[in-house]
Amino acid sequence: SLVIDRAFLKSTAEERHAALQGIDALITGEAGCCICISTADCIPILLYDRKHKIVAAVHAGWRGTANHILRRTFDKMQTLFHTDGKDIIACIGPGISLPAFEVGDEVYEAFRENDFPMDYISEWKPETHKYHIDLWAANHLQLLDLGIPSAQVETAGICTFTRHEDFFSARRLGIKSGRILSGIMIKK
Repeated sequence: SLVIDRAFLKSTAEERHAALQGIDALITGEAGCCICISTADCIPILLYDRKHKIVAAVHAGWRGTANHILRRTFDKMQTLFHTDGKDIIACIGPGISLPAFEVGDEVYEAFRENDFPMDYISEWKPETHKYHIDLWAANHLQLLDLGIPSAQVETAGICTFTRHEDFFSARRLGIKSGRILSGIMIKK
């Protein structure tokens, strides 16, 4: 995760572009600075620390989710801004749903090896001999593990794959399908 601070905002366009490469989470306390992530089946997650006025935008694809990107982002917020889970309001935005997210054994194993409760976040489809993973549930569990009360977590429940006419889906439409931009900002 990358912290968007005054130094970042004062850097050149080239420096900002270079710093953003490979980044899947942004954090800022700068009022008036909208941080965004783009997705097209991956899960956008927006966090707001209402006590310290800090926001984060997280791109949680299957790899990031399996590797606890929310924990890593929260740890940085906690270290730098003293964020506490009880102060966070979280939104899990539109992304691929369990019925649409068929995965290979390597994806299933990545979640299992990282101690996810597989009976809760996955389903075996005997007709296809494939697992399906629930990225919404996997990320919701991570938010709860951070101490965020369930009442402060909202899930859009919109599947980008099944609603590809309204939302971009790389799996359904190809990687050049376009992207959904999810952003969050602290007002000035």
